Amino acid sequence: MPQPTCPQPRRWRLAASALLDGEPLPVPREKLDAHLAACVDCRAWLAQARRLSPELRRDSLRPPDLTAMLINASEAHICGCHTGGDCECRDCQCPTCTCKPVA
Repeated sequence: MPQPTCPQPRRWRLAASALLDGEPLPVPREKLDAHLAACVDCRAWLAQARRLSPELRRDSLRPPDLTAMLINASEAHICGCHTGGDCECRDCQCPTCTCKPVA
């Protein structure tokens, strides 16, 4: 695999990434354009980023599926005192519990 030829790839790729994202550039646009015209590595990186960008943006807008994480994560129990039945509380910490003596 050939060695990269760009002396400052991080600097220029951050600038190219900002350009793709419509963010303020950390270098003047003319300098970025001149670097991309001269640097094969950064030009290839930008081309690949442009190809991947729509897919990454689409995936980042898709909400994560939390179903597996939430199933069986907690045991919820509604005491009968909240639904008109008998109280089943042992050490209820619910502030709206109707079976606690009123202070």
